[in-house]
Amino acid sequence: MPETGLLNPAARMTGTVPPSKIARVEIPRHAEDYSSRLMAIPDTTSAVADALDELGVGAVVRSSDLSPVVDGTRMCGPAVTLRYIPLDGDATANRERGRGTTFGDRDLYGLGRPGDVAVIDCSGSRSGAVMGALSARWAAKAEIAGCVVDGAIRDTASISVSGVPVWSATRNPAAARYRYETVQLNGPVSVCGHLVDPGDYVVADSDGVCVIPFADVPRVVDFCENAHLAEVAFIGRIDAAATLEDLVAGLPSGATPA
Repeated sequence: MPETGLLNPAARMTGTVPPSKIARVEIPRHAEDYSSRLMAIPDTTSAVADALDELGVGAVVRSSDLSPVVDGTRMCGPAVTLRYIPLDGDATANRERGRGTTFGDRDLYGLGRPGDVAVIDCSGSRSGAVMGALSARWAAKAEIAGCVVDGAIRDTASISVSGVPVWSATRNPAAARYRYETVQLNGPVSVCGHLVDPGDYVVADSDGVCVIPFADVPRVVDFCENAHLAEVAFIGRIDAAATLEDLVAGLPSGATPA
């Protein structure tokens, strides 16, 4: 059974996003700490990607499509989501008309619990950065595990200092102001063409980003742990062999793990 809420989201949110644009306050949650179990496995996204292939579920995004601000960082957690759409017209015209002045990132972080991953969908637009220095500081205060932005970010030096792991499609010094409209919090979003629902697990490292559907998290984690044990045993066999010839001679027929 998913957990019930432990925090008061209203006390963590600014009220900037109207209730009509919040699809749900609570997301489905597993009682077990699957995030810690996955993070205990080295080369996490590679392990998860293998599990997704074998089980026929989820999605994998390569690092050339979503890259980390700081190489070597990792994260894992259930998704809370935000979707933007780009405004028509240019920034000057939208400023004069008072359009594109309300953004949902602060309330997104407030909806999330410590350890959640904020996922932001910009509907394919890269015209302005939807996350920067202040947004990263807010995410850090909310104890968000990390952010995935299918769009542009800016202030990358300041984001690095914030300590929040962030993956994005690109960087752009232009602000999101006057360029985007908030559509929905905690509804389904698209990340590089792949569906992400609130509660799905998002795993990211230097190799890319993986999405595990909520219902499949337990079996994906079990698969990863079993595969890791098998890999550790095989590494022991490699290290123990005096020569490559000894290693090959000692292999069971057809036993060559990837």
